[in-house]
Amino acid sequence: MNQLVNEAVIKLAETIQLPERVFHIDDLPWVPFDGGDEEDVNCYFKPLRFDLSTGTWTYLFKIKSNKVLTRHRHTGGSVIGYNIQGQWTYEGRNWTAKPGTFIFEPPGDIHTLMTGNEEVITLFILGGSLQYFDVNNNVIGQDDVYSVLNKYKDYCSEKGIKIVDDLIY
Repeated sequence: MNQLVNEAVIKLAETIQLPERVFHIDDLPWVPFDGGDEEDVNCYFKPLRFDLSTGTWTYLFKIKSNKVLTRHRHTGGSVIGYNIQGQWTYEGRNWTAKPGTFIFEPPGDIHTLMTGNEEVITLFILGGSLQYFDVNNNVIGQDDVYSVLNKYKDYCSEKGIKIVDDLIY
C-alpha cells in the first residue's frame, strides 16, 4: 500500500509542478532601469524571473561605476542579493559588498546605494515594491514586479528583441 501511495504522490507532483526553466544569461538583454536616453541611464537589469503570484522578481542588476542611486525603501518583502562584480555600499553603513558578498535586507529598510570605481553586477531577488524618495522624504516613484516586467517588455518591443515569456511564472 505504501508503494502505491508514494507512486501516486510522485505522479501528482509531476503533473502539477512548474516546468523547469533554463536560460543562458547571454541570451537575455540588459534593460535600462532608470533614465530615458542612454547617457542618462545609471543602471540596467537582466530579468531572470517575474513571479506574478508572489510579486517577486529576480534579476541581475548592473550599475555604472561611481554612481549614487536614488534613496529608496523596499516594502512588502525582503531583498536577497549576491554581489558578483565590483563593489558597492549603502551611504552611512559600515560594510561594502564585494564579489562573493551575500546581502539580506529586511522590508522597510531605507538606503542609498553607492558604487565604487568599477561597474557593479549583483544578483537580486526582490519582493514587494521599491519606493523612491526625494530629499524631503516624499515618495517620488515606485517599482514593483509589474512595472519592471513592463520595462522589460517595452524595451524588447522597442528594440525588436523577442520577449521571453518563460521568464514569467
